Order: sequence, then structure tokens, then C-alpha cells
Amino acid sequence: MPEPLDPRLWAKEQGLPHPYPIGCHSLDAGAMADTLWDQYLTPGQRRVIAQGWAMTEPQAKSLLVFLASLHDLCKITPGFQHCAPQADRVTGTPGYTPTDPAHSRLSHQRGVHLALPELLNRLFDMPLTGRPSRLAAHQLGQILGGHHGTYQPALSHQGNELTCPLAAAPGLGDGAWDGQREALVQLATQAFGQPKLPERPAPGPVAVLTTGLITLADWLVSQGAWVRTRQRAWDNDPTGDWQAHTQRALAAAPATIRAAQLTPPNWRTTTTFTALFPHLDGRDPHPLQQDLTRHLANHSHGAGLLLITAPPAEGKTEAALFAERIMANAAGTNGLAFLLPTMATTDAMFTRIRNHARTNCHGPTPVALLHSMAWLNNDYTLDDLHPVTSDPTTVTHWLRGPGRGLLAGIAVGTWDQAALGALPHRYMALRWLGLSGKTVVIDEVHAYDAHGHALTLRLLEWLGALQVPVILLSATVTGTTASSLVHAYRRGAGHPDTPPLNPSYPGWTYTDTTTGDIHTSPQLHSNRAHQLTITTFTCTTTHNPDKPQGRARQILTLLEPLATTRSGSALIVCNTVADVQATRRMLTKTWGTGPTAPLVRSLHARMPARQRTAITRRLQRWTGPGSTRPARPIVVITSQIAEQSLDVDFDLIITDLAPLALLLQRAGRGHRHPRTDRPTWAPTGKPRLAVLIPRGKLPPAHWGTVYDASLLRRTSELLHRHTGKPIDVPGQVQALIDEVYGPAYADTDDLDRITNDSAKTAIADLTTIPRPHDVRDLYPLTNSSQHPDLIATRLGADNIRVLAVYTTNDGNHWLHPTDRSSRSSLPAGVAADDRQAITRLINATVPISRHWLHDAIRPEPPDSWAEVPALRDVQLLPHRVNKTAIEPLWVGTKAIQLDLEDGITRQ
Repeated sequence: MPEPLDPRLWAKEQGLPHPYPIGCHSLDAGAMADTLWDQYLTPGQRRVIAQGWAMTEPQAKSLLVFLASLHDLCKITPGFQHCAPQADRVTGTPGYTPTDPAHSRLSHQRGVHLALPELLNRLFDMPLTGRPSRLAAHQLGQILGGHHGTYQPALSHQGNELTCPLAAAPGLGDGAWDGQREALVQLATQAFGQPKLPERPAPGPVAVLTTGLITLADWLVSQGAWVRTRQRAWDNDPTGDWQAHTQRALAAAPATIRAAQLTPPNWRTTTTFTALFPHLDGRDPHPLQQDLTRHLANHSHGAGLLLITAPPAEGKTEAALFAERIMANAAGTNGLAFLLPTMATTDAMFTRIRNHARTNCHGPTPVALLHSMAWLNNDYTLDDLHPVTSDPTTVTHWLRGPGRGLLAGIAVGTWDQAALGALPHRYMALRWLGLSGKTVVIDEVHAYDAHGHALTLRLLEWLGALQVPVILLSATVTGTTASSLVHAYRRGAGHPDTPPLNPSYPGWTYTDTTTGDIHTSPQLHSNRAHQLTITTFTCTTTHNPDKPQGRARQILTLLEPLATTRSGSALIVCNTVADVQATRRMLTKTWGTGPTAPLVRSLHARMPARQRTAITRRLQRWTGPGSTRPARPIVVITSQIAEQSLDVDFDLIITDLAPLALLLQRAGRGHRHPRTDRPTWAPTGKPRLAVLIPRGKLPPAHWGTVYDASLLRRTSELLHRHTGKPIDVPGQVQALIDEVYGPAYADTDDLDRITNDSAKTAIADLTTIPRPHDVRDLYPLTNSSQHPDLIATRLGADNIRVLAVYTTNDGNHWLHPTDRSSRSSLPAGVAADDRQAITRLINATVPISRHWLHDAIRPEPPDSWAEVPALRDVQLLPHRVNKTAIEPLWVGTKAIQLDLEDGITRQ
């Protein structure tokens, strides 16, 4: 008879009246994994995992439950059992030999990686000969070793790590310790049945999903409420019946999963486009949407990738959400992840997806908002005093924990949330567990540099390998970029060939994971087809309106109809924040600020969050869909955020020169929505884009490296060739984009661009996780020897957040230049759970480049802020206040100041 498990061996003790037995915790995790398989995993995930282990789905489930039960196997070691004195009930008692203190630091996750392969060999004859990377037993040990977020280094035959772990790690403990580890394995088989063990390792992505499910099961049953409830029941069972404990855990698991909001969305059955989007009030779908409704289902027989290419305002979002229902049903997924390039676009999409879920899901369906400042979104943040809400789309506290957001059934986040899956980091398995149960939609897929594009390619390879349906949306993707995206997904799905791809515009391309077949729609009609008039003006870079050939004078000339007729609206897009600020000051000085002058507003990233939010909402009311314009004309000066963040409609767009794709994005903010109040100087249906081209070398020095010289030159040359020739949108767009971004070599700046892009791609290749089919050892998936700055989704992103404070002669710091009330004083202490105070402070911060404050003498933030994650890295930007003026912070020859109109200025 096997030795029974000693109930004195413990696994949990923090916050408990006495230690919780490891047998109980192990059976809890197995019961939770059993329930997660049935109630959390999608049919597609279950199929992929089973195929990866070469098993039936019931066999694969049994294996995962067995592994989850053993995740803490090596808490049965003398070092662990001795680490909490009040729980030390077995170390040194008969049979339990203490360990040498030098060996007591063996972590239980490294221990299970070492001990499990030999145990499986001893108990179940799993082979241990041959390369470790080709042994299923070794991979199972590495999977369990990764349940705390990082995989352990692979074992080797040297030092007998595989065949004699006690010799390699004496801290495991021999004698009774080894016997009790066997007893835990036997307990797991008694409780859940002996599983079929794999004959070969699973593909890397399937091993990652297995790790993710085990980790999730462990997290759920490690919650204080779960452990305390199970402990009371165990204490009240005088028989110490392990099987009865298992049944209690199985009965409790479904409610715990529901409480954690891990129940997948239950979508309503809809068969028509109009039924899915009742807010459209029965309006006919766009031609792109109609074509997808007629033909996509004929090509979607499993997982696949859909690329939708169309200009702005063609209904790409609704097209994607309709396609998601078709593709999800074919692939067996329930969830949705909608990913966008910026926090501003993500916040806007969150509202749309939340409303979509309310309309189209049965029952409560939480929608997670995923980016670093999500908790500042008033539509998303819960008041701690009112944790119970009637809103079925609200995400409560468990899902808001670190690393958990993508586990929600529906998630809206920045692209980084998925791109991190392509980089080695802790708990990456949970990120992939969340992604693999969803249809993944990536909007503006063209919006990333060469480094970001390379990360996206690796991401798509893994999504293809995991048979995850993917939808890519783009207004200005090149044919070369489109091909690379589609082929990366196909490569991950096992189709390494690269057949030619010619995307239609507007149109869609679908590729199937099973066959690798690619279908491209014909070029589709557009309800918004129009002639875009682009006029160019070469001017000197100056903000002095008295210079006849200068930029400022040209802007005033272009705006003259607006100022003269006192009607209409214009958007000015600048390439630098400094130009936004200077242009606003120039217009305000020229026109004045009286009640008859045009309204002039600016919007850019160097404004406090609260100011930027307020201005954005005001612009939406003035120029958004169905908006009402103010009584006088408006001019908005903005930076590049207008390319993606604003659903606005202006009569005239004026822009600095930028690469052609971005110019077309900016042009899409003109004549975007139907209106009946267009001024006579901007006839309906005749949008106009005025491009200001700097005289001399491109780019001008003060633009820095914001845009590549080659793309600026190519765009300028193309615009000059099309002077007086309106561009057919969308008919000519794809050809023009390919012409500007094509590989043809014409000048040395083209070589510079190729070199820079190659360097960024090389960094991505150096830092990303291996291709899915190249994964043998799991260790590189969570560990990297690269510099931390290289393990990032965006290179060169080195911003800090600053909080402007106003220092009076008495040394006190204030949050307002003149208000001296208690509310305006800089709080010396902020509690980590004081959301109101934290939100107020963060809403006043501004992101700026870290090097601006290099070596500047500044006051230190209050010590208590170091304990508040949101405030930990906030820096103070001091302004000295005297009787007559507010002095900026001088750093070298630059004065840095928060201006109430212009945000942070640096002059």
C-alpha cells in the first residue's frame, strides 16, 4: 500500500488561524482546473490543447487537472516546511530529516521542475533518456516550474539532474520527504483518476496554455476567502476525508469563477448586420460591410485571419465586429480583444465595445479596459465605496489585478497589451491564455515603426499557431506590409510558403489556418468615394505673420474665408507640440479673444490629463457625429493625435508635411460626417487638404527625427506631381501609398531609412520570444539577458510624468498658482487606497521627455508617494511664485513651465 499523505504538511498559512494542508490546496487546484476546463476554456482552446498533447479532449483535461494538483509538489521539502516557524510541525520529527541550511533556499517552483520528471519515471515509467528538450517528462516539470510566472532553466544529464534530482538538489529532502511527494502524486490520481501521460512534448504554445491554466487555477484557490472557507470545512470533518474535500472544492469552483468574472461572453444569435447593430437604425450597410456579410462565411471554416483595408469612415469597426461573430463561431472562440495604437483611441473604442456587449450578450458581460491610465477613465473606474454595481459591463476588483485583464471575456486595450506576448516577461502564459480564447482585432495595424511591426509579426505567428481568429484593420497599409502580416500568421499556422498577395482597397483578404488558402475580395465600391483636393505651399519655418513667405502668413491666408465670413471650422495639424503652441499664440494675437473673434483651441499630449480630456469632449460636442457647432467659427490646432484619436469633422484641414499615409489620415478628419451647415467656402463633398512644406532640407531641424527624411521627400515629390490633380479616394489610395513606401532606391536618404528600419527589426529579432515552432526549451519565453530598455514594445519611449507645483517664499508647495486653500496644497501623505486623491493628482500630471529635467534641481515628491504605484514615478516641476510673476524652472538655457492655455512649454 502506498504511504498516505501526512495532513500536517502545509501549503498556506498567511492570514489563517493555522496552516492549511498541502493536500487540501492541491486538491483545490485540481478541482478548479477541472472546472476551468469546462467553464472558462473555449471549444477552440480545448481543441488546440488536446491536439498539442496528441490526446482526446477528455484525456487532455485529465492531464491538466493532474498537473494542477501537483503544482506545489515541492512545498514538501524541509526548507519550505521550516520557513514559517508557527507551521513547522514536521521538520525534525521521526522520518523527516532536516536539511542542511545551505540547501534551504531551493524554491518550490525550481524544486518541482527537478523532482517531477524522476517521479513520473519512477511511478509511471515515463522515459528519461535522450535530450531533455525531447522528453515529455522534462517538459511537464518545466511547465509546473513556471507556475509562478517564470520558467526554470532546462535540466541536463550532467550532474544527474534528470535521473537523480536529490543528488543535484539535496534541499529536496530524502526519506520521508520523497515518500510524501509520492503520496501527493497518488492522492491526485485517487481524487481525479490516473491520467494518460503524453508520449512526446507538446508544441511550445500549447505548453504555455497549459501553464496559464494551472497558474489561473492556483490563483483562484489561493484567494483568502477560498482558503478560509475550505479550511473551516476541513477542520469540521473529523475523518479527514480527502475525497469529501475534493467534492466540496468541485462544488464551490463554479461560483468562484463567476465571482472572478471569468465566465465567457454568451452572445445572442444574430444573422444579419442590422440585427447586430440596432443603433444604425436600419441604415443600409456600407458596400464593404455588405460584401463581408455575403461572402465571409463561405471561406471561414476554422480559425483564420481577416485583413480589412478601407479609408476612414467606411465602417471598419462594425465590419470587424460582424466578421468576429462569423469567425468566432467557426474557430470555437467566445471572447473578444480589440487593440488600438493609443490610449485615447482605446478609451473611445471602450465605450463602443461596451455598448456593443450590452446589446448583443445575454447576462452580465464585463468589458476590461487595458492601458496604464485606465483607472482614470470615469466610465470605467468604480467607486471603492460602492463595489456592487448594476452595470453588467463593469469589471470588478479581481480582474483589475496585475496581469489579469486579458483573462476577461471582452477586453479593449492598447496594442502593447498583446505585443507584450511576443516579449519574454513574467506571467506571459496568462497573457496567452487570455488571448487564445478570443478573436483578436488590431486596429490601425499600419501605425507602428519597424520595431513595432516586427513584434506584430511574431505576435501573429503565435496567434496562427494557436488557431486564434485575427482581424486586422488599416486605412493605409502598403501591399508589402499587408503581405508580411498575412504570411506571418500563415507561417505560425504551418504554411511557410509565401504566395503573392495584392490587397484590394477598399476590400478584404481572408486566409484560412487549415488550408492556408487566401481569398481577396474585388475592389469594392465606396459610399464615400470623393475627390480629395490637395494643395501644397512651400514656406519658410516662422511663426511671424509679417514674413510674406512664412508659415504663419500662409496659415492666415488659408483661414481668411473663415475669418471673413465668420463661419466654418478648420483643423491645423502640426508635427511638434512647440509648433502647436506657437501657432495658437499667433492666431490669438492676430484675431484677439473677444466675443466676435473665432474660437481658437489647441490639443496635444503635453497638457494635464484633465485639461486634455475636457478639450477633447468639447471638440466632440462641436465637431463629432451629430454635433452642434458654436455660433462663431472654430479653429483647432493639434499634434499627431488627430490622425487616430478624434472622430471629428472639419471644413478645412491644414497640415504640416508628413508621410503620405499620415496625410491621408489627417485628411479623413475633413468632411467626415454629413452636415447641413457647411459654409459656402467649403462646399459639401469637396474636402480640401492644405499641406505646408518647409523650405530647404527635410525635415527641418526643429522637427527632430519625428519623421523619416526619405518618406518626407518622397511624399513631397508625389504631391508636387499631383498639383492640380485631385486624388480619387479610395480608388487611387493603395497605388499612391505603395509608390511612396515602396522599396525603390532613389537617394541616400532611402538607404538611411532602410538601415534604420533594419536596425529596429534586428533589435526585435534579438529580444522577441522564439517562433512558435522553434520552441523546445520553455526557459527563453520568460527570461532574457537583454538590457531592460530593449525589452519594450516601443523603442525610445523615455517619458516621465511631471506635476506642476507652485512654491511660495515660505517654502510651501501648491497645486495652483494663486489658490491657497487646503484643497490646493500639495498633499504630504496619500494613502494607497485613496483613489480620489490619487486621481486628482494624476489628472494634473503631464508626460514629458525625461532628458528635459536632466540634472535639474527640484524638490522631491513626498516620501509616502513611493508606496503608491500610480504616484511612485511622478516628478515635481517647480514654479517659483513671487509678488509679480510665476517663474519657470530653468534647465540650462531652457525655461520649462506649465501654461494654462498651452500646457508644458519649453523655450
